[in-house]
Amino acid sequence: MINSITPSNNAITFQACYKSKFSKQLETAIKNNTPDQKLIDEFSKVFQQKKNSKYKIGAGRNGEVFRIDDYYVFKTYFNDQPKIGEVKISQPSIFQTLKTYYGGIVAKFGNIDIIKNVSNDAKKMLEMASSKNNGEGAYKYCLEEFSQLPQSAIDNLAKDFKKLNEIHSSSLNYRFDTNNPNNFIKVGKSIRIVDDIDWVPCKNPNDFLSFINPFIQQGGDTNLKKQLLKKCILASEKYQLPMDDAFKYLKSKLDEIFKSVGIKENFEDFYQKMTNLRKNYPNQTERMKLAREYINSL
Repeated sequence: MINSITPSNNAITFQACYKSKFSKQLETAIKNNTPDQKLIDEFSKVFQQKKNSKYKIGAGRNGEVFRIDDYYVFKTYFNDQPKIGEVKISQPSIFQTLKTYYGGIVAKFGNIDIIKNVSNDAKKMLEMASSKNNGEGAYKYCLEEFSQLPQSAIDNLAKDFKKLNEIHSSSLNYRFDTNNPNNFIKVGKSIRIVDDIDWVPCKNPNDFLSFINPFIQQGGDTNLKKQLLKKCILASEKYQLPMDDAFKYLKSKLDEIFKSVGIKENFEDFYQKMTNLRKNYPNQTERMKLAREYINSL
């Protein structure tokens, strides 16, 4: 999994909606399930032309991502020398119902992954900066942009957090990597998630704390952080993201987060209020009306 992808200063911008010959051939192969040597040969040309700093979108601890065109990128790994080989078309994923997730592998050429591009217009993309790794200045700018997103963008994200909690079998559960804010990308008036989905043994790992984690960091304007946090709280309540583990084990961390954005109420009082609303008001419309009034008062 690529953690902490950092944008390259040389990331190239293409004419909007440019689709290469390779991508057209790939889509035909996927549709008909007919990968052939011509497709491998065409990718070999793309690989030789574009595995360089000019086309590199980002690099992390484990690998690098390179732009093919406005529709696809390819990913190589540091611990595995890139080798083009047999084409494997990915089968429909258990994550295909996640509307905001763009990190799934479309196909593999040997040990090189082909992934759908998060946007076909690079000018409309902005990844959430990590205050720690990218600097508080970068985070401040991203905060200004993300805080202006409509509530629906945050709601759609929370909806996928809930869906991902519901995708599990026995002790196998899945979670988004929210420890790396760079995985959350603003595209127009929406947020999209990239990178691999990890598996963990604990239940409901996509909880309230993990949901707000990429957005509320050190630095940035306090009022904008509060504004964005309130939107996150409202979305989290709409889809009732779990809070119990955060309350049990990370209450002090959430107290610090609330304090950092100027919310005087501690997390325990907040937790009790929201838990009571969930318990006593099963009707979502009524519950959300009361929740909105309470959140606005914070």
